[in-house]
Amino acid sequence: MWIHLLKTWLVEIPILWLFLRRNDHLTSIVGLGALINVSTWTFLVYYYYQFGGNIYFLELLVALVESLWIRSLWSINWPKSVLIGLVANAVSFGLGWSGIL
Repeated sequence: MWIHLLKTWLVEIPILWLFLRRNDHLTSIVGLGALINVSTWTFLVYYYYQFGGNIYFLELLVALVESLWIRSLWSINWPKSVLIGLVANAVSFGLGWSGIL
């Protein structure tokens, strides 16, 4: 199960870096991005396997929570943080769902 988290990091942390490279250093983006993903990913996996539910809704919820994390950790505006959260989750979910990742 944890291999999926590592795969998520391979996709979402570079996306964070692409959006935030002008706002912070690489080590901060990688470290904080890893913590953000661990917190939201464990919630997603736990909730989905314990209670089931609509995976698309859960991914949207995780994207919004990640957007809140991004907004609170870096001084960027709300629309950009939502865009980062949605793009990162859409790409990682899409690659995972299609079997590429």
